[in-house]
Amino acid sequence: MMELFTGNPLCWAMVAVGWFAFQQIWMLYLTRFDKDVQKKDSNPLMTPSVLVGALPLMGLLGTIMGLQGSFTGMMTDGADSQIVSAGIADALFTTQLGLVMAIPGWLCLSFVKGHLQDSQEGEVNHG
Repeated sequence: MMELFTGNPLCWAMVAVGWFAFQQIWMLYLTRFDKDVQKKDSNPLMTPSVLVGALPLMGLLGTIMGLQGSFTGMMTDGADSQIVSAGIADALFTTQLGLVMAIPGWLCLSFVKGHLQDSQEGEVNHG
């Protein structure tokens, strides 16, 4: 299983994008009451939303790349079952990785969005 991850640059890119997105979400949560941060960025959820939304698309790209490898392996003379199964394994793993990273991201975004709205409504009511 680790070979699928370590040998695939797309998996590393997905982890980097996911890490950055979760970092942005966490920073939004921590600064939800900081008026200076909220004034500086009119839509603070845009960047993490785009990044989290990109994760399943990156998984889909990995699916296409893995299936392409499988079909290329089937086209060769004396199709090697290891090449075909490795391509399918890559396809499934990248899809799974994209979803496993995106679903918690969407949940965290919803949580933080609710807290941001609550903090902004509190300012309006008390301001």
